[in-house]
Amino acid sequence: MADVSTKEKGLLASLVITLLVFGYFFVYTIEVVLGREPIASFGPSLVAAVISVIILEIIVQSLLASLSASQKDDERDRLIERMSFRNGYICLSVGMWIWIAQTTIPTWWTDLPSSPYMTAALVPVLLLLLFVIAEVTVTVTRLFYYRHGL
Repeated sequence: MADVSTKEKGLLASLVITLLVFGYFFVYTIEVVLGREPIASFGPSLVAAVISVIILEIIVQSLLASLSASQKDDERDRLIERMSFRNGYICLSVGMWIWIAQTTIPTWWTDLPSSPYMTAALVPVLLLLLFVIAEVTVTVTRLFYYRHGL
């Protein structure tokens, strides 16, 4: 197996942190919704998830930066970053358009907004899920391009 660069280690760490923290948050939220608990009970867990990601990222990225020499971005790094953000943007756009379509054309998903599981408080959580999926897409794409080339 080829040596893993510092940038790849940072991306892998970010991916693991994002998947673990937000994965736990979304599983907890699903349990709250399916358990018919008050929807407001997942608000503090959202704040905790965001703060946890920030703190863990600071610690892990600082550790990685202190253990390795500074690497400047070259043209390949900038191209990989642009292509990865493009893929994340496409993912987010498709998700948003599907969301808009399903809320404005109720015949696609019959009365989903009136479902007992879909409440107005759950809408921001679903939109956050779209952003997390887009961020994971960016990170996975960058890892793929670093490992396999453009």
